Amino acid sequence: MKIIQSIVLILLLLFTASQGMFGDEKEKVSAKLYGYVKLDAIYETGCSSHGNYTLWAKDPGNSDGLFYLTAKQTRFGLALKGISFGNFKVTGKIEVDFHSSNVPENKAYNFMRHAFLKISNGSFSIIAGQTSDIISPLYPSTLNYPVLWGAGNIGYRRPQLRVSQDFKAGKNVYTIEGGITRTIEGDYDGDGINDGIASGLPTFQARIAGKFGLGSSSSLQIGVSGHYGEIGGAVKYTSNSINVDFLLVFSKFKLIAEYFSGKNLGTFLGGIAQNINLTTNEEINAKGFFVNAVADVSKKVQFSLGYGMDDPDDANLLDGFRSKNSSLFGNFVIKLSPSLEVGLEISNWITDYLNQEQQKTLRFQNSWILSF
Repeated sequence: MKIIQSIVLILLLLFTASQGMFGDEKEKVSAKLYGYVKLDAIYETGCSSHGNYTLWAKDPGNSDGLFYLTAKQTRFGLALKGISFGNFKVTGKIEVDFHSSNVPENKAYNFMRHAFLKISNGSFSIIAGQTSDIISPLYPSTLNYPVLWGAGNIGYRRPQLRVSQDFKAGKNVYTIEGGITRTIEGDYDGDGINDGIASGLPTFQARIAGKFGLGSSSSLQIGVSGHYGEIGGAVKYTSNSINVDFLLVFSKFKLIAEYFSGKNLGTFLGGIAQNINLTTNEEINAKGFFVNAVADVSKKVQFSLGYGMDDPDDANLLDGFRSKNSSLFGNFVIKLSPSLEVGLEISNWITDYLNQEQQKTLRFQNSWILSF
């Protein structure tokens, strides 16, 4: 591991030195506040994994329907900029919301989403800090907070060091990116050391993609990505994936889709958030996809329709494990002003449990959003 760290440090120093210039010590960083206030009113016929948002359906117990009212998705951040050296500019982002867990609904704690710096000359960039995964970078347009995580969409956020390079060829742009990320796992052997760091190695992620111009306001983007990580402890595990992302954009319409296949994907929100079968010491294999069509019906109305499915391998599961999860959703958002939106989403969730009763919930979500 020390060898890897030394190589990365030397490469970064050589790269900086090759530009022949370091930053001005008198230069200051500026910060611009951004974000939104969001209220979600939700009614569901069954019971969902988390209530204020959902990843899967579960046993509703004695409830006859549930109602939630929350402002926890309210989000704010600081966009940072102001440093430059040579042809490079340094920017950054710090962003939080309030979806902390195990606290009273009206006393939510802040929850770090992003905290990173970016050094870029337009085509080459380095990102250092916590931000979204390199793999599976697309998201469906949902009002539900988790954007089909656990139901066909994988990729979350974690600390990382990332390098990317764009190559332009006419109207087309080709991208190669890769990096090392923190391995997020639990302490499976109970020795007091998180098994994600016990291997002594980071998790590696990479992606190659092409964006092809189809006209003045149209484009097609296709990417292939993957990751590999090792988990230490008394029993050794691995985590890996291979993924495809697809984005077709026209002036008022876009089609978004992703596919994934891999194992031990719980911390990437795959496998319906299940990592390892600790009884058999097997990683849980899973595959899934989502597809989402988004249309700007007018300047003030946007419509989104989508479907996602996550299917763990039954051979890796025990009775009661989540064995399949799907969601069909539709929503529309109306702009009452440039900064004020109101939306309505209906989503149907169906979750299978191995050798147990299937669970369902139909959710109705009304959202009010003030952006700044």
